[in-house]
Amino acid sequence: MVARSLIGAAFVCASWGGASAGAAVCNARSGVCHGEDPTDSSLLQRPRSFVSALQRDVCEVGANVQCPESGNWCMGDQCCPGHSTTSKTFPCPSASREFAGCESNEKITDCTAAAPTTPAPYTSTRLGSRDTVPNSVYFLTVDRFARSNGNETECDNDNTWCGGDLRGLINHLDYIQEMGFEAVWITPVLKQFDGETPSGTGCMGYWAYDLYEIDEHFGTKQDMKDLVQELHKRDMVIIYDFVANHMGPIHNKEMVAQMRPFNETKYFNQLFIGNMTFDEYTNKSSLWPPPAQAMWSQSGAQCTQGRDCSCYKCVQNDDLGIVGGSNPWGACDGEMVFNDESPCPKGAYSKYCMPGDYDCEGYNVTITQRGWFYDLGDLNQTDPFVRKTQLDWIKWFVTEYDIDYLRLDTAAFMTFDFLSELQESANVSIMGEVTTTNLTYHANFQSNPPGPDGREVLDGVLNFPLYYSAIAGFCGEWWPFSQWNLTFLGERMEAQLEAPYRSVERLGNFIDNHDVTRLAKVCNKDSSRITNALTWVMMAKGTPIIFYGTESNFSEVRTSLWQTGYDTKSEGFLFFKTMNAIRAQIPATADLKVLSTEDSGTL
Repeated sequence: MVARSLIGAAFVCASWGGASAGAAVCNARSGVCHGEDPTDSSLLQRPRSFVSALQRDVCEVGANVQCPESGNWCMGDQCCPGHSTTSKTFPCPSASREFAGCESNEKITDCTAAAPTTPAPYTSTRLGSRDTVPNSVYFLTVDRFARSNGNETECDNDNTWCGGDLRGLINHLDYIQEMGFEAVWITPVLKQFDGETPSGTGCMGYWAYDLYEIDEHFGTKQDMKDLVQELHKRDMVIIYDFVANHMGPIHNKEMVAQMRPFNETKYFNQLFIGNMTFDEYTNKSSLWPPPAQAMWSQSGAQCTQGRDCSCYKCVQNDDLGIVGGSNPWGACDGEMVFNDESPCPKGAYSKYCMPGDYDCEGYNVTITQRGWFYDLGDLNQTDPFVRKTQLDWIKWFVTEYDIDYLRLDTAAFMTFDFLSELQESANVSIMGEVTTTNLTYHANFQSNPPGPDGREVLDGVLNFPLYYSAIAGFCGEWWPFSQWNLTFLGERMEAQLEAPYRSVERLGNFIDNHDVTRLAKVCNKDSSRITNALTWVMMAKGTPIIFYGTESNFSEVRTSLWQTGYDTKSEGFLFFKTMNAIRAQIPATADLKVLSTEDSGTL
């Protein structure tokens, strides 16, 4: 693993133009040379392609790379950002691939008229390449992790703004670093829907209205850049969460007109609109459809429209009388058994029809991919403008904010071809959210068709198939074949190793997140079960992902963290500090073997 061997290495760069004797240490991440003040704002004006060239020369070629003195550089025949003077001479690195056509000591003129230069493709120095993965990930919701105003009053309202922001996160990066996490995954911070619907607000960051601005609740563009820079100073990784499937809530054409860049109704899917106007199609705030829905049977996505998509039902233990019908969401005061009247195949691993459950009667790929999530405007990637703009945007965003890694929301609701193009355009690894139990379908999000010969789709996928069995096995939440059954979890782990994944190492393991019940609540605060579940996450093959507040034994999903005082002496904090130290010694490619407790000779 080349990237791991480079961790913490010192890179050599000669003083620019030979003015100073000897070699100096150079930070290949930021392009800052020894003797330069890394807080100097002028250094942030260096072009991405300069830093990218420096990274590649150091990490791939291993050659010594010259670093310029602050401000003394140019790019091709363009004047560098931040310089507006004319007829000024800039020393130029004539040998660099990124500076073809820029001769040493070339005279730059007409700086203000120069057109912007397309940034070079970015490759993260920290991760080395798309072939490597972080050792461990700390996942946080920006609105709940840290405030910058000093207010430590607890906030636990699910759907309103609590005041956490990027600057507050920057101020508490030491807390995450000391716990030993290599990567920080943050929820989206783009400009959100400015208001409130019956579903709440955009405080979680998934209701984008402007793809080119940072929401003022979270901070500024500079705050976002400062966060990434501070992580990189610590040799840590930023994982940015983004949404390509949909925008924010829409209830009429006027709301669409406020969006940027998708400000026309034609950019959104409108299945089954018929003779309705767009305003009629989108005016509901509950009880959807319309618009056509991407989940379950409301519009016929995962099973026949109008049918109950539940595969199992609850029956009483004494006389097998039905208790509460087949509702898979409520607690069962009895026994869960297969529902012969369901649309599911006998022995289904899902408790209801889910994405990838093609054997469910009435499963419809088109509705699954082109339906909406409630009132969130579902983008139509068959429209040339939408498709090209999304591909251009992700390339721009990664470059603009120096992103190392991406997490993609609702990946299961877009086509494999589009996801392949999105991954290629991003040029950094994407880990997709795919809520399924179907291992072959899950593997399909790494290559299409599944297997080593298929077209690459996304580099990584969140490991929902194992999550469903793990939370049931360790904590007793009901899931088919899985409740209190760690043997079944082991069987699923072995099946995953045999499934047609391009790389099991690129799967993201977790035991809870912002969309499901907290581990501590499911386990009823049982410390033994919680510890075992978290140990499984940290040691299983793949990338371990821990949700913020787990170290404080949180029971509620969206409780703020600041009232804890960021305690570095708590049992949970010290547990993760120890586990991360152990995990760091295990190569990502290490073999996994599931052992039976019945074979005492192997334990």
